Amino acid sequence: MLAGAVLARDLTLGLVLVGTIGFGTLVLLDVPFAIAAWVPLAWIEYSHLTGRAPVIATVALLLGWVASRRARGRSLRVGVADRTAALALGLLLVWLTLSVAWATDRSIAWGEAKSWYIAAAAFFVIANAMATPRNVRILALAFVAGALVSIVVGLSGHGGLTTTADALDLATRQRFAGGQGDPNYLAAGLVAAIALAAGLLPSIRDPIARLGLVGSIVALAAALAATQSRGGLIGALVAIVAAVVLARRQRLQAAALGVFAIAAVAAFVLASPDALHRVTSFNSGGDGRADLWRVGWRMTEDHPVAGVGLAGFRDEAKNYVREPGSLTFVRLIVDDPAVAHNVYLQQLAETGVVGLALLLAVIAASLAAAARAARRFEAIGDQALATLARAVIVASIGFLTASLFISNSTDKRLWIILALGPALLGAAHRAPSGTDSQAEGADEQVHVNQHVRSVTHGSMTRR
Repeated sequence: MLAGAVLARDLTLGLVLVGTIGFGTLVLLDVPFAIAAWVPLAWIEYSHLTGRAPVIATVALLLGWVASRRARGRSLRVGVADRTAALALGLLLVWLTLSVAWATDRSIAWGEAKSWYIAAAAFFVIANAMATPRNVRILALAFVAGALVSIVVGLSGHGGLTTTADALDLATRQRFAGGQGDPNYLAAGLVAAIALAAGLLPSIRDPIARLGLVGSIVALAAALAATQSRGGLIGALVAIVAAVVLARRQRLQAAALGVFAIAAVAAFVLASPDALHRVTSFNSGGDGRADLWRVGWRMTEDHPVAGVGLAGFRDEAKNYVREPGSLTFVRLIVDDPAVAHNVYLQQLAETGVVGLALLLAVIAASLAAAARAARRFEAIGDQALATLARAVIVASIGFLTASLFISNSTDKRLWIILALGPALLGAAHRAPSGTDSQAEGADEQVHVNQHVRSVTHGSMTRR
């Protein structure tokens, strides 16, 4: 009634209220499904549609998870499966908080620290709440669905940097940015979504659902080509190589899917002269990354251990333009300061060797957890979840490779993918021997046998 009254007076505020009530109720009823509903928001976080909804939803998820644990009498201690990654992430948060002390602008640094805290909260909640075979599948499906939602939002003209005409007209020089607002950030996520969609195929038995998943892969590959992101395409190629290496018994299928995705991207690029020119031209003057990277290395040489402070790259960059060596894109450093466009270099420049080492430790621990989960699922005979675990590794590798060209350390999509590793390992420890599908099939067969026996017994009794 309250939401209806507000809707009658203010449509935007009313929709926000309806969304808040609906999501809050879902958090109270089922945290895993609430997480699945939250994932698409991470894909459209910077569109004009969401506002601060992703941040509010993340806090609601954290509070809901804590409340559900306490209500069931469970402790809030980190599970064994993700303890290494959680410890590394905790130490990273401590170091980032300390780095605010020597940052140039502490107000900006605190704002960046809050983004780190929210990303870490999402990691902890996902790693713990989604650690069952059913939940990890739901989370992977939600990630793919979020990518499709981002594409739809971009085509509708609410994606930020692109319009409907720009998205559909192949003759323009505008690049498709989806609901993420930036084509390079969108491309990194699309690479991961394609890998997860391929990893989910063995878990889907329904022919129509499998066909829909294959169609999603085609749509994601076409959107990846439309971004015209060289970093995204490089990440995709590295992901394909990783998939073939990790596939083991399914190398032929992995190679076939890789060729299929490459063909879809190539078809789109060849149909667009501007896209083909951008992807294949590396000597058109550059886009300023080389200058930003040079400045980042200069910062690192001056502050190798502790860095210049969290979120200090933009403020400190202007102090390094007078050193020897030509800089072409000085505007991006002095007049309109940009980020480093390399997540690892920015981490190194702002938080030093310590910060970068801790970030890499979190990444390594998450990937190791996914690898251990894959071996565990294989040992108990669950090939479908073993394939999904390897797909998570491939998705992470593709995303992290594309991150060589963007600064996305607090991107929630990155932390969703990384959290899937510990969640899968927790699911592997909880899974019984034999596949989930086999267990479900056995239960169904038991019911069928009982029904047959009851019918037979009844017939014999009547006789």
